[in-house]
Amino acid sequence: MSRGLSGALLGVDAGQIFLDDRSIGVRVRAPDSVRFDPLRLGAITLLSPDGRAPVPVASVARFTPLDTRAELLRENQQQMILMTADLGARGLGSVMTDVKAALAKNPPPPGIRVELGGQYASQQTAFRALLLVLGLAAASVVGVMLVQFESFVEPLVVLLAAPLSFVGAMALLLVTRTALNVSSFMGLILLVGLIVKNGIILLDFTRLRMRAEGTTLEAAIREAARVRLRPILMTTLCTLFGLLPLALGIGAGSEMQRPLALAVIGGLALSTPITLFAVPTLLVAIRGRTFTLPRAGR
Repeated sequence: MSRGLSGALLGVDAGQIFLDDRSIGVRVRAPDSVRFDPLRLGAITLLSPDGRAPVPVASVARFTPLDTRAELLRENQQQMILMTADLGARGLGSVMTDVKAALAKNPPPPGIRVELGGQYASQQTAFRALLLVLGLAAASVVGVMLVQFESFVEPLVVLLAAPLSFVGAMALLLVTRTALNVSSFMGLILLVGLIVKNGIILLDFTRLRMRAEGTTLEAAIREAARVRLRPILMTTLCTLFGLLPLALGIGAGSEMQRPLALAVIGGLALSTPITLFAVPTLLVAIRGRTFTLPRAGR
């Protein structure tokens, strides 16, 4: 490349300008109207090999405009193309569904690997950690109930009601078009303890009646459901009304905790009838109607 063509495209050093205590380098090149115009670039002259007559660049080269990246990015010493997007008013879950569908229809060519990162990768990592927390929470409440009831049957029956209550949480999230995110997942974890609390209130009173009066399981659990209905409803309604401002998005920053409140409200609304009807039914089906416990003092 001749010095004239190199100077037109890349520029040549033209000295420095001193401004206060700084020196600013000056580089001179052809204006963009020339650098980005193939016809005008072709008119720049070069010296012929014998050095006698100048020839235009267009006689020895051809300029073809191409689109290229302004910078090259690398990660783990591998070339990378980073693509980002603004979600706007849409949720992350629906956007990722569309992204995965588009990738399935247009698979990358051989040698190209596609990785989904950003908020989606962070969310998946958080979900895996929360699944572990959910398992630990379930194991903890089972341990507490084993100590309380000295049996595996009651903890198993109460714990079986938890997945059914999750249906109510998911349904309310679906009705309100709220995404299942980290906040709503934390609501499901909180829901485990609240569901177990109602089960303990009911079954502990049942065992007390069976030990104090020697009644059968069916009679004791009927009385327990009647007597403990009021405290179960009171604790449930207090929780629901306490979470209502968050669920309605009242107050600064409440929209961040709104999914948690909706998950808990939906789960508790369904767990109350499950505790009063499904749990006694399952316990009677497993233990039998005439099951009894030794009376206290014997």
